[in-house]
Amino acid sequence: MATTWSLRFFLLAVLGTLPLAVLAGKRSLADYSHQRWTEASATPVPVRAMAQSRDGFLWLATGEGLFRFDGARFERIEAEGGTRKNDLPSALLVTKSGDVWTNFETSRRFAVYRQGVLRILDAPAAPSRIVEMVEGKDGAIWALTANFNAEVLRFHDGRWKTFSAADGLPQSSAANMLVAADGAIWIACGSAVARLAPGAARFEIYRKTPPGMVSQDPEGRIWLTESGGSYPLTGPGGRGMLAPPHTLHHAGGGQVRAAPLFDHEGNLWIGTRYEGVRRITTPAATHGSGGWESESFTSRDGLSADVTNQLLEDREGNVWVATERGLDKFRPATLIAEPELGSPAIFGDKLLAASDGSVYIGEAHTVFRVRPGGTPEAILRNLAEPQSLCEAPDGAIWIGFASRIVVWADGGIRKTIERPDLRANHNLIYDCAFDAAGSFWMSASGGGLRRYRDGRWETMLAAGDRADFYPTTMVRAPDGGMVVQAGDRLVWIDEAGKRSYTRLDFGEGGLKVLTLYTSGDDVYAAGAFGLSRIRAGQVETIRADPVSPDSRINGIVRTPAGDAWLAYPKSLVRFRAGDLDHAFVDKTLPTPTLSLGSGDGLRSQPHSHSQRSMVRGGDGRLWIATETGTLWMDPAHVIRNAFPPGLAIKSLIADGHAYGDPAALELAPGTSKIEIDFAVLSLADPPRVQARYMLEGTDRDWVDSGARRQAFYTNLPPGKYRFRVIGANNDGVWNRAGATLEFTIPPTFVQSGWFVLLCAALVLVFFGAIYRWQVTRIARRIHARLDERAGERERIARELHDTLLQGIQGLMLRFQAVADRLTHDDKSHEQLEAALAAADEVVVDARNRVRDLRGLEGTNDLCLIIEHLVAEAPFDPPIPVRIVVEGKPRLLHPFVAEEIKRIVREALFNMALHARASSAEVAIGFEPRHLAIRMRDDGVGIPGDVVAHGHKDGHFGMIGMRERAERIGGKLIVSSTPGAGAEITLTLPAKLAFAKGKPRHRSWLPLPMRRKPFDE
Repeated sequence: MATTWSLRFFLLAVLGTLPLAVLAGKRSLADYSHQRWTEASATPVPVRAMAQSRDGFLWLATGEGLFRFDGARFERIEAEGGTRKNDLPSALLVTKSGDVWTNFETSRRFAVYRQGVLRILDAPAAPSRIVEMVEGKDGAIWALTANFNAEVLRFHDGRWKTFSAADGLPQSSAANMLVAADGAIWIACGSAVARLAPGAARFEIYRKTPPGMVSQDPEGRIWLTESGGSYPLTGPGGRGMLAPPHTLHHAGGGQVRAAPLFDHEGNLWIGTRYEGVRRITTPAATHGSGGWESESFTSRDGLSADVTNQLLEDREGNVWVATERGLDKFRPATLIAEPELGSPAIFGDKLLAASDGSVYIGEAHTVFRVRPGGTPEAILRNLAEPQSLCEAPDGAIWIGFASRIVVWADGGIRKTIERPDLRANHNLIYDCAFDAAGSFWMSASGGGLRRYRDGRWETMLAAGDRADFYPTTMVRAPDGGMVVQAGDRLVWIDEAGKRSYTRLDFGEGGLKVLTLYTSGDDVYAAGAFGLSRIRAGQVETIRADPVSPDSRINGIVRTPAGDAWLAYPKSLVRFRAGDLDHAFVDKTLPTPTLSLGSGDGLRSQPHSHSQRSMVRGGDGRLWIATETGTLWMDPAHVIRNAFPPGLAIKSLIADGHAYGDPAALELAPGTSKIEIDFAVLSLADPPRVQARYMLEGTDRDWVDSGARRQAFYTNLPPGKYRFRVIGANNDGVWNRAGATLEFTIPPTFVQSGWFVLLCAALVLVFFGAIYRWQVTRIARRIHARLDERAGERERIARELHDTLLQGIQGLMLRFQAVADRLTHDDKSHEQLEAALAAADEVVVDARNRVRDLRGLEGTNDLCLIIEHLVAEAPFDPPIPVRIVVEGKPRLLHPFVAEEIKRIVREALFNMALHARASSAEVAIGFEPRHLAIRMRDDGVGIPGDVVAHGHKDGHFGMIGMRERAERIGGKLIVSSTPGAGAEITLTLPAKLAFAKGKPRHRSWLPLPMRRKPFDE
């Protein structure tokens, strides 16, 4: 099947990082990490077909339906409208456009997964079950049927065309087909191999062969694999016809069941019916030379089942095997298991890095030596389990056993030394080392610490010295003495036997199992508590996570390249040595530059009882003693996954409603709670992938999802949202383009802008009503006060008229009677007449005051008041004064009329006295909501400082006018332009200005709010 991935890039990325053995052409099945998924891990079985989609999902056609797999979870995919329970998928194809095709074996209908929906194709059903599908160079879909006579369907331009024996196919059942690099269609049948050349209309019989299956190697050769073996049919690029082979790459004789697969390295993988999977090492490179190697991997080795159905290599170089019982994955490993090292010691393999670059490994009953660049060689066999390994200054290897010490040198046993105090509880050697003087030191369970020098044993520290003293791990100190762990202390012993102590803080209930390591003048101690460095007598500690058991350190190595490696229960971690040194100041481990785990071949955790679970050989390889055996790796050739992961947003669940593979959505109005499920699609080592997500406008920064692959949001307001997710593969290669989902949450009615406007309008109406009610209430109060004042004035006027004026007039009549009796020549007569004349003036003046108290001749008609005041104005010489009335005149409140009269009189008086105007105008505006009186002239105007201050020093006319205006609830505005006249405007609300009576306009308030607006 054609792929969209760049094989050349993949080869360059992987070949540049292969371990030493692989570069030497020695990769075997043991150099792969293996993982399987079975029914125990809820895997749908059997797995019949596989395909990887462009986004990175592994699609599976199984006996339980159609699924897609992200490396951690199996997700069922249902056809739109559903299918019958027993209508199961039988084949899978991912096209260049990204569509996923399948066929259902009972209904024989085709279905296509596109844009998140699996839809049944509107096309005729297949004549029989489909066993395989491929896509041609022209985009046509080819489907191979399970008929006894070969029959293949071609779908193009919406139509199916059938090819059978009439079109050149042999009359035997077909096993598999492929699309060659040149576009030819190859089909392996029971009696021959057929080929449809590019552009041809008929198949041709390429060669008559035994039943088998065809495959294509990375160079384009077409191979046939049958029960007798595998061999090429063509040359590179599918060109030429090779003669029948004389040398076969034997597949072991098992019946071929799954179509053979060439991986990116050129190795041939073959799935058998009952013998698991077989792998032939680069058959194309060794064809005809006999240098190939064939290996098998069966259920005894951990395969999910020996009956295989399909093989597939994904874009990251993982080889997948579909079986009747599950799913298996093989991945080239960085950590290599040597086949010879298959019997680990009970308390962990013992490791020793010798001065000549060799690494010594003590397993159960066998001691191995690995020379630089070499493989393990057994140097001692069939002995008791070795308990310790040490190197003497002369290069001899001292090997501790339960009853003796064996000295190995120059290819054989040099001598044997019997151990002292061999009591039952003293037989286990914890550790050993040599000091600078060449003395051998050994710690044993219950036996204390002993030194072997000049042919005899010395007790350096007896087990009974302290109740809690049990010497265990040891190492030669930088000064040539010894450093020995004893409980929670390190004991420093020089050549003379002088001791000093360093206490280590293991924490509450911490395990007191240590790994000791020296580098230069520093001594490192590691364990469950973390990592300590002793430098110049000072202890500096980096604490491990007290909650996580996976933070325990039981192996340390520093390399000349400036790296520091730490062994953890589930990983090997590399730091820059400089960063690690600085971490002792910060008390926090730095970010590692590399982390290797189970997906890289770490089959089990480094053994906690190996004292030194990790050492470095002279060739740079690291050797790690694990609970299931010793592994090695080359730090200079770590297999790196250069492919950034695919990202997919699998679903969005909004208030319980799920949307599959969404791209853009408009959710239901009022949605407030959503869940977004996504996948980071790197199948190499899924537990180590990373993911970060962000909902723009809600999250301020990227959110690290940890192991979770869901994002939850609640109380989301209406609006447009953009969800983004990015991810990194197991080696930290990021896909920062990521996946994006845009969705909209429409507002409900109560969340809409119309509702907000409606609420705003109601608020305005409410406050408007309150304001109008308040204004009306104030107006009623002012009217009441004005009525009260007007009534009081009328009462005073009546009292003045009825008492004072009438009394004066009565007195005047009496005085007049007296005057009439006097002669005209009498001086008294003249004086009385003068007094009576003066009294007449007083009466007239008093009558005028009474009239003023009652109003201008009792009128409150503003137009008449203005006409009267204009006529009275002392213009000298007289000027034309125009009176303009706007609106329908209304009667004023008597008191308001009186105050307005005084304001207008003062204004006209000032105009006549100071303006020197040639004309003037008084405009009266009867507006529905207010009364306005504007008086303007074309005279010299009012000085600007007078307008600004509101009055002229020593003059109070403008002040009086403002006070009168304010007293009736009005406002007086004076404006003037020097040389262009002046304007005085008086305005006051209609409710205050006009006398009570029927309103002239309809109120805009609702009736319930107008029922008693002025009740007090």
